Amino acid sequence: MRKLMFAGLAVATLMGAAGAASVSSAQPVVVERYGHWDNTWGHAPPPPMHRWHRWRGHEADWYGHVHNCMVRYHGYDARRDMYREGHRWVACAD
Repeated sequence: MRKLMFAGLAVATLMGAAGAASVSSAQPVVVERYGHWDNTWGHAPPPPMHRWHRWRGHEADWYGHVHNCMVRYHGYDARRDMYREGHRWVACAD
């Protein structure tokens, strides 16, 4: 009887371990469409506007571009993709 209980316990343990392994290995896939944004840089900027044709096909470079412009120009606004220079707005081209 003990041998049957031990075998049953071993099978239950193996099944539980296999179930836990399959749950932990099913991690969500993170697709970073606009590149990588580190939360230490601040809030993630909005995506590039659809009417900005220069970003079509290069969406994966958007977050890197925004971060470079934020570092280089303190008056940078990601919604406009421009920075303030005196009294005028200038397009950021990194």
